[in-house]
Amino acid sequence: MNKINFYSHEKVSDHIYVVTENYSMVHRFTIGVITGEHTVAVIDSGLGMTGDLRAYIESFAGRDKPMICLCTHGAIDHIGASKLFDKAYLNPLDAEMIPRAVLTERRLSDLNAFCLQNKEVMEYCREHMLFNEDSTFLDVKEGDSFDLGGGIVVEPIATPGHSKGHLAYLCRRDGIAFVGDAINADVHIKQLNRQGLYGYAGMLRRFLSIAGEDVVMYAGHLNRAHRTDVVLNLAAACEEAADGKTWGDPPGETIFTEKSGNPDIRMHYHGNCCIIYNRGLLEE
Repeated sequence: MNKINFYSHEKVSDHIYVVTENYSMVHRFTIGVITGEHTVAVIDSGLGMTGDLRAYIESFAGRDKPMICLCTHGAIDHIGASKLFDKAYLNPLDAEMIPRAVLTERRLSDLNAFCLQNKEVMEYCREHMLFNEDSTFLDVKEGDSFDLGGGIVVEPIATPGHSKGHLAYLCRRDGIAFVGDAINADVHIKQLNRQGLYGYAGMLRRFLSIAGEDVVMYAGHLNRAHRTDVVLNLAAACEEAADGKTWGDPPGETIFTEKSGNPDIRMHYHGNCCIIYNRGLLEE
């Protein structure tokens, strides 16, 4: 079978790139690349259904520097190709996610949903997939920092809620942050109860207080820049849902068959942003 390239990229500052891993026109994964004078930091590593990610990044960032992978959280579509890099980092609060996230059959099952059951993609990835059961991670938490050289420093910021140990990574010099699944036009926080939603809203506002209101954010599944209004809309959506202002909220379905059909999974919108929540937990 002829080679398939699942990657594309865009340069968004002098030393920052946004790579997109594309398995269909609608399901994509964002990977950040921040280049310093002596080190390259890769933020997240996608689903990793081939072993091509590092070589692709080297094609525009060069091969002369070590590369580290900074994972926002331990989900299957964020740590997939982390083993390709010289070191990989993950908040230990998410370590419990790793055993399930590296299971070969589960990765293939999720890929089948992400690629919209495309047989050509499935056949290619079965033949070329990166086996990552031996992935290992060093600990990282808020308060750490990564000096890439030339004044380029990456700061982890705690953004828990989507997962226990979720981190965003800020390059303060450029005012750009890679925020994983914590901030997006839609955020999945189905495991949170009423107090959890209030806490999530507080986390979002805390993130802005640290990163600054002019921060530009790239989310894990949408390769366009987000601004402060997205964060504030998500915080408002959390507080409205927690306050019980959920009348008429539509169902929040999923592409994963085994998780679909729960009538309590709902979407609450504020502005053009939404949270996907479990209304059953709000009644406890």
